[in-house]
Amino acid sequence: MIERMPSPAPKRSLKSLEAGLALFPHFRRHISVSGPVTAAQIAAICEATGLKERQIRTLAARYRAHPVAESLAPKPRGPPPGSHRIDPVVRSAIDALTNKIALKMVPPNRAEAARQIWGLLHADNGEHRFSADLIPSEKTIERLLAEIPSSVWAKASMGSKTRSAHEAHPGEYRSDGFLDLVQMDHTRGDVILVDSLRREELGRPWITFLIEIWTRAILGYYVSFGDPSIFRCGRAVASALLPKEPVLEHLGVDVSYPMFGLFRRLHADQAKPHRSESFRRACVRNGIDPDVRKPGPAHLGGHIERLIGTMVGKLRLLPGATGSNVSARDDYDAEAEAAMTLAEFERWLLCQIAVYHHTPHSALGGLCPAQMWEREAARHGPLLPVSCNADELFRQFLPSKSLTVHSRGIQIKHRHYWHPALGKRIGQKIEVSWDERTIQHVYAELEGSFVQMAVIGQYPDVWEADWEAARAKVRALGRGYQADGGRAATARAIAAANQEIHQARVRTKEARRRAKRREGEGLTLADLRTPEKLLKQPVQWKSVGELGEDTWLKVRP
Repeated sequence: MIERMPSPAPKRSLKSLEAGLALFPHFRRHISVSGPVTAAQIAAICEATGLKERQIRTLAARYRAHPVAESLAPKPRGPPPGSHRIDPVVRSAIDALTNKIALKMVPPNRAEAARQIWGLLHADNGEHRFSADLIPSEKTIERLLAEIPSSVWAKASMGSKTRSAHEAHPGEYRSDGFLDLVQMDHTRGDVILVDSLRREELGRPWITFLIEIWTRAILGYYVSFGDPSIFRCGRAVASALLPKEPVLEHLGVDVSYPMFGLFRRLHADQAKPHRSESFRRACVRNGIDPDVRKPGPAHLGGHIERLIGTMVGKLRLLPGATGSNVSARDDYDAEAEAAMTLAEFERWLLCQIAVYHHTPHSALGGLCPAQMWEREAARHGPLLPVSCNADELFRQFLPSKSLTVHSRGIQIKHRHYWHPALGKRIGQKIEVSWDERTIQHVYAELEGSFVQMAVIGQYPDVWEADWEAARAKVRALGRGYQADGGRAATARAIAAANQEIHQARVRTKEARRRAKRREGEGLTLADLRTPEKLLKQPVQWKSVGELGEDTWLKVRP
């Protein structure tokens, strides 16, 4: 059965309400909310109002259930609002067809859905085949569709973020104080950036924000062209923990950004990088509780979602802004208008963060996030432990994996890495972290510290993604050569080799057959006849005199 909106309370006229108000003092005086209704009470009300005993008992039951004057007002005649005189079997069929036709991800409009449902109920070659007098009209079916709550429509036809606006959100996700709760999320910027050399279009960047809930300050951020990953999440968290002065100095941005510090809870959604073991282990090692929320609507991370909406709205000021949808762009060519590089965009973003920090915030009672941060930071004391090392912190938030040490070291894809400390750990598993920005080295966690292991062989100092892209390009060239005649040549060579094998077998069989013929028969079936002996002719000797001259002994010239 489809959930429908509850029927509205019947509207009472002003005259009926006045009648209920006139009866209310008498019922309040004589009828108790608990206990039995006695004959004396009914008689007293009957004498005061002139109502009959049956009417008084009916009104008394309504009054005891809801002791207000409105419950004593006369009800309007006719069927209650929202009721339908539809056969239960037909109503069940309508609900089933509604689930099939209307409540889906891309639903038709209600008039068309009602027309389709009516047709399937009426068709004599269909599944239902109800008689015409049992089937409600299309308008009635359309009214039935209108009674379905918006939350049911949203659940069937909308995504989680859009559906969240149609659902109840009781409760509150609270922060218990300064640097207690930080929310993190990622968004694709609605602007196209260009490369720094030829100023050609590159694409839209990814932006990661971390907001400190108590002060509503942007504690950290990260900008990249790469999709959200463990590496980029770690860089964003490290950005929130560490002071921003080195970044501001490197980019040459003259703004105030004093927000940093070690926080207690990190609230994030169910993205794969947030759930990874290495990311959670790095958070716990630094005293941060990785509070990954359960799957659900976007309102569970409402603070960061609202911040992202505010910051993304500012991107429309930039050249190359794409707008929120195609209709907003119309004939605007965002690719042709793109003009900013990633570094220029990051400098602009830092200025916008400074603007945000110095703008009054409604959730802070009109205070600015910068004001709130300054007040709370003065009470808090050190924001970061003195022993915190930036390089060590970045390494902790790198992606990692447990790998086995072999005789050639650690193998990652086709590359091998070695360090003398691995000599005693052959056959053991160790935790290995790698930086996506280089393939020259990785880090092994040995006895609580990181050891840098160099790659074996000659490899360029490039990003891992660039190296894998280059290898993929080489493999593509190989596949192209195969498709462009190499595969046919391979097939011909295979066929020639197999033909050579076949001919060798034929020649070998023929040679063996000839050898068998030469050898003759076996002794077991040999011909036992005695062969006839040849008679030798007697030798006739001549004397020397009969030989004549001895010229036959002379050597002829």
